[in-house]
Amino acid sequence: MTTTKNYSYVGLYDKNIFIIEFENQFGKNPHYRKSMQSDLTQVLEFIGKDITVTDVRWAAYMLATTLWETTTLRSEEITVKGKKKKIKSWVYTMSPVEEVGHGKGRKYHEPVKVKQLPTGSVRVTEHDGDQFEVNSSGRISKLSKGAKLGAKDGGSESSVYTKDDGVEGYYFGRGYVQLTWWSNYAQASIALGKNFDLLLKPDLVLEPDIAYKLMSYGMCTGKLFANGHSFSDYFGSLTDYKGARAMVNGIDHADDIAAIAKKFESILINSKVTNK
Repeated sequence: MTTTKNYSYVGLYDKNIFIIEFENQFGKNPHYRKSMQSDLTQVLEFIGKDITVTDVRWAAYMLATTLWETTTLRSEEITVKGKKKKIKSWVYTMSPVEEVGHGKGRKYHEPVKVKQLPTGSVRVTEHDGDQFEVNSSGRISKLSKGAKLGAKDGGSESSVYTKDDGVEGYYFGRGYVQLTWWSNYAQASIALGKNFDLLLKPDLVLEPDIAYKLMSYGMCTGKLFANGHSFSDYFGSLTDYKGARAMVNGIDHADDIAAIAKKFESILINSKVTNK
């Protein structure tokens, strides 16, 4: 659908207005808990300070994606007829999460070992014995003949892996938007100017500031998790919230997230700080 609205905006949003508007739109949703407000406004603040986010629709889509991707099944205690009862409920969190099942059944589920080398690069040894080297610019080269990224989930640990003296790590999805595969952890670390920190300590991706930077970088550039797609593919003279799902996960729940993004668009427009 063609639009004539001016969505250009870089800057902060009024948190108080934002929360009021958010509760008007989402407050009656069974997933909503007031406890998520601080994490929600933290993401809003990250967006407001991010000079690469130049369009309200970009901000709306990041918030919508984060809301969807971080909705988590949690145990809660409720009172029924005077008796306390524990139940499990899907709740909004807006905080970085780990992938459900840690990638079980996928070729990035098994651990790998990472060894820093005197050359300044790192050696990565996969569970099946395939080895790679990553240099300081993020370039990945094969150290073993015929090496392929990934190993069969549940496959036997190779003797090469057993003898390797690197640090063992797991590279399932983490963050606001799930970053998977050790190769993406390595390249994300380099892209964010963190050397090999995220490869050596993958749980760093669960820190909100890092999780946000990864989401912003991926969606603005089309790299890392974004499948070569970026905001510019979906937001210009056209507004395509549904198509934008391709940046993260094909068309999975694209309509649901698009509907959420449209609500966030309205909330953000009403929350802009015009007198900065």
